[in-house]
Amino acid sequence: MARDTRTRILDTALALFVSRGVEGVAVTEIEQGAGLSPGSGSFYRHFRSKADVLDAVVAREIDRAVAARVVPGEGDLASEYARALAGLDAIGSLLALLVRDGSRLPHRARLREVLAETGTHLDAERLQARMDAGEIPARDAEAVASVVQLALVGHHLARRFFGGPLGVDEARFVAALASLVER
Repeated sequence: MARDTRTRILDTALALFVSRGVEGVAVTEIEQGAGLSPGSGSFYRHFRSKADVLDAVVAREIDRAVAARVVPGEGDLASEYARALAGLDAIGSLLALLVRDGSRLPHRARLREVLAETGTHLDAERLQARMDAGEIPARDAEAVASVVQLALVGHHLARRFFGGPLGVDEARFVAALASLVER
């Protein structure tokens, strides 16, 4: 039962933080949203403070991001990029929290490592291997991987906030991105 309550608190806190920002949420609102009596102190049986629950929310979402990561593999780049977009959707709440309160979030170095550096590094290794094999033109693999990652994140954010990037559906987007990398 305590684990379920803790999970409800984390889920509620994440949803509230994403919708209103960390500063705009009171502990009593987290209690109420988690099905606890507001002001009863039930929250404090599980977390010391709002900062403590924020820390736990971000740590949990980092773990989810690691689990959702698409590891570059063999095959079609467009399919790989489509899987990467699905992975971004799986961590959409964490990305929204970063957009809203990024400078105030705990675990900033770990967020950067998990969400940016590791994915770019893995993609750069794969691209370099394809360049070495003559499958795609030789270029700066790290720079190309960085552009790909930023394009994927940009597409995700444009879809989330505006319904899509200038009317280009996902299939056309990933096909165009793969084509740019492969030329």
